[in-house]
Amino acid sequence: MRLHALIILCLFIKGAHAKESQESRFNPTPKGCYLGIIIEETKQGILVEEVVPGGAAEISGIQTDDIIVRYGSWRFNNNEDSFQKHLRESDNSKTIIQVLRDGSELDIQIKPDPILVRDAKEIARLIKRNRLFRDQLNLEQSKLETDLVEAVRASSSNEQAYRKLNQIVDRFNLSHTAVITPWVAKNIFGEGDKFHLGLYLQKIKHEGKNKYFIRSMMHGSAAREAGLLIGDEITSLNQLNIKLSPRLTLAGYEHRRQMYTIKIDKNEAVSIEFKRTKEGKKRTVIATASQPLSAKKSISKSIRLFPLGSENVAGYIHLWNFMSRENATILKEALQNNFSKASGLVIDLRGRGGKVDVIRIIAKMLSDQRKPTILIIDQESRSAKEMLAHRLKGLPHITLVGETTAGAVLPATLENLNADAKLMIPSQRGDSQILPFMKNTRLEGRGAFPDINVQSNLPFSAGKDAILLKSIEILKKEILGKILRL
Repeated sequence: MRLHALIILCLFIKGAHAKESQESRFNPTPKGCYLGIIIEETKQGILVEEVVPGGAAEISGIQTDDIIVRYGSWRFNNNEDSFQKHLRESDNSKTIIQVLRDGSELDIQIKPDPILVRDAKEIARLIKRNRLFRDQLNLEQSKLETDLVEAVRASSSNEQAYRKLNQIVDRFNLSHTAVITPWVAKNIFGEGDKFHLGLYLQKIKHEGKNKYFIRSMMHGSAAREAGLLIGDEITSLNQLNIKLSPRLTLAGYEHRRQMYTIKIDKNEAVSIEFKRTKEGKKRTVIATASQPLSAKKSISKSIRLFPLGSENVAGYIHLWNFMSRENATILKEALQNNFSKASGLVIDLRGRGGKVDVIRIIAKMLSDQRKPTILIIDQESRSAKEMLAHRLKGLPHITLVGETTAGAVLPATLENLNADAKLMIPSQRGDSQILPFMKNTRLEGRGAFPDINVQSNLPFSAGKDAILLKSIEILKKEILGKILRL
């Protein structure tokens, strides 16, 4: 019996490894070497002009004024670009580097760093020069660069490295501080084709175990069309445990928020295994991203009318983000057309933020109209969403329903890193420029408070949206005159 169990276990492990290997294109073995030198091409070879302290070159014994003539299989041929190309295409395994020093040839063994070490150093530099971080760069965090570099060196994949880097920069507990992976930067921030499932998972400790639950799904997304629901637990992707799947990537939020999205290629079918109830059986759906997905399209597809008794309806729209004025235009057109006969409005502000100029437009629209209006917020309503909610809070026709928001309102910039990755980092001015819009209330680390508190109860909610249901209930009572505003 023990032998039988052992065979089954071995087969399981072998099968898991095979599936992980098949999926590895989404998290390939890191390529690219960082030596930690500044170079210049000469007639003799590649001159080392400077050796970066603590880098692989210094550790191996390479010195300033050394001339590199061989690196592994590469030989100098009066073409510096070929050396750079060779480094970009090489892995960081030990190799022999041959240099000319004082007229002699020396063979030196070097263990190059992964190219992400360069990013680690750049992240440390950007943080150290930002005044918002200075108060926290105490004795423990003065070794920030060392921690970031060692985190990369200890990682077996780029995705693992990005997660470790994010964990370190999250020490500062400042919003909009995150290392954004290349796939997310391309597909979420508008540089790529945006062929993704429109699915956002949150890792939550549930009954003592870390599990991945669907936090949100964009309207019109492949995830919604496949029949998945908010609150479903995702257990595997393409028969590979979700915890091991190379498709799982940080969604661009701070590490502490534990938000993830799923990588997918255009027209690719992905098998998604999930549980809808805690004790229920696992189910499987196939999702395919055949069309580009955008916030603009999702906002438009979210527009609907909810009945409020026999004669009244409520207009609903989910403003997925405020990144474009086009998104404000969709709301304007909905107010004029789709919601023209609605007795009240439900404006869903859950999810990402956006630009201040866009929320100024939306704030005026929602302030000027006088229909009873519910603004839905939750703990993941971020940035500009929080600013808008707080700005409109207290108006006679506005009620905030849901949870206290994320408290992440610092304006941010995106700094370019290696391989299209980006560092999101707060502006050195902090929130000083946006304080007047927030009625001179600092929301960073505080958030916007709801008028009526409703918990989302995410795990295994089976698509039941407690906050939305409560919003409709409140709106119905207000319209029927059963609630007096005080």
